Amino acid sequence: MLKAKNSDEHLAEAVFVSDRELLIKLACRIVESRAVAEEIVQESWLRWYGKDYNALQARPIFRRIVSNLAKDWRRSRTTETQVLSEIEAISSYAPSAERDVIARSELALVIRTLESMSNNHIRAFRMRALDGKTYKEIGRNLGVSVSQAHRLIEQVFVELVLALEP
Repeated sequence: MLKAKNSDEHLAEAVFVSDRELLIKLACRIVESRAVAEEIVQESWLRWYGKDYNALQARPIFRRIVSNLAKDWRRSRTTETQVLSEIEAISSYAPSAERDVIARSELALVIRTLESMSNNHIRAFRMRALDGKTYKEIGRNLGVSVSQAHRLIEQVFVELVLALEP
């Protein structure tokens, strides 16, 4: 059921129609797109119509509504752009199918190389590379000197480098 327009609604409508192009220009300065600016101005009418504003204040209220809507749109677009650029940056680190195959074959080569070494070599390498233990701690755990622990790990690294060289 449509309600009859009163004089305040007619006044607000007249202000909106007469100022529409100025409101679009205001929004366009903020959002830099005429199409978006026109949508924002249309939205301002819906915002106006949904509230009990004073029709005598229609001109400044429409300007404030348009300005706020345009700023909100720009803020959301800036946030969206930042999120998309972060997603793009993260996806650029994602391995391609080729990198994935290469990484898997290199990992298999590392595993085979480690399996061919002595138990002390493997344990020393694990403690250093995975647990972050010092040479002193490794030597104590394996019952060898610090220099021997260092040599064990160095030998593992040399073997891995030789295995991974093309």
